[in-house]
This record gives sequence, structure tokens and C-alpha cells, in this order.
Amino acid sequence: MKDEQIKSLVEIQNQTQNLLDQQQRLALQDKKLIEEYKSEIKDLKALEMPSNEVEKDVSPQSGTEPAEEQAKPKKWWFGKR
Repeated sequence: MKDEQIKSLVEIQNQTQNLLDQQQRLALQDKKLIEEYKSEIKDLKALEMPSNEVEKDVSPQSGTEPAEEQAKPKKWWFGKR
């Protein structure tokens, strides 16, 4: 009877160890994937940066100003009339 209990406990211990090993492998795999995704995001952000700077360099006549401001002449000096 005791031998059967010992055998059963050893099997349970082996299963538990296998599950722990599997959990650790999956956690390591997840960590690697997260690092890859972070790297890809960083690369994509680096690609986006120049396009954003180009948009900022576009002249004001490109339609970014409201129609009211485009119609008014800009005053470059302030003085009495």
C-alpha cells in the first residue's frame, strides 16, 4: 500500500515539475516576444518621425490655416492710424 502511495506521489511530483518547466519556457518565450515587439515599435516610430517633421515644414498656404485667417492680410507692424 505504501509503495503505491509513494509511486503516486512521485508521479504527481514529476507532473508538477513538468508543468513548472513548461510555465518557465512559456514565460521566457513571452519575454522574448515582448522584446521583439518593443524593437519593432521603436523601428516604426523612427520611420514615422521624419514624415512628421516634413508635415511641420509645409507652408501655411497649404490649407492648414482657417479660411478667415487666409483672407486677412497679415500686419507686420503695429502703429497708430
